Amino acid sequence: MTETSAPAASAHSAAHAENIATLRRMAGQIADFFKAYPEEEAAASVADHINQFWTGRMREEFLAAYTARPEDLPPLLRRALPRVRPARGS
Repeated sequence: MTETSAPAASAHSAAHAENIATLRRMAGQIADFFKAYPEEEAAASVADHINQFWTGRMREEFLAAYTARPEDLPPLLRRALPRVRPARGS
């Protein structure tokens, strides 16, 4: 990596981490809304909301960040994660 590309890569990495944190926060807000529902209905509703209203890219980034590390999510999001659909063509 050249000296000029290192700061760009670092900035990209920081922006990606910030984007993942934003997606995590948004998913948490959705989960907070549905947490009063019965457990199975809540998980299905969280995933349904994400599938309907998030872009394919958002879903892909969320899945890539948390499928390998679901323990980084609260319990309701862990239960919803397998129901989040990847982007079409993935």
